[in-house]
Amino acid sequence: MKPGKQFDCVVMKEEIQERLLREVAELGEQEAQRRRAERLSCDPILGSFLRAKMANDKKSIEHTPAY
Repeated sequence: MKPGKQFDCVVMKEEIQERLLREVAELGEQEAQRRRAERLSCDPILGSFLRAKMANDKKSIEHTPAY
């Protein structure tokens, strides 16, 4: 990292990836996935986005004609 640089997105990505891999190793894939989904749904920004996206996806699936 350059001197004086306080944020490095590559380092951040590596730290997050490491944390997620450790979580899967400790909890198993299904439990880790459930916890990630729970964290996302409780997030004040991403939670509302996710709920809106899921609602829109449901509507588009319901209105898609069968072939």
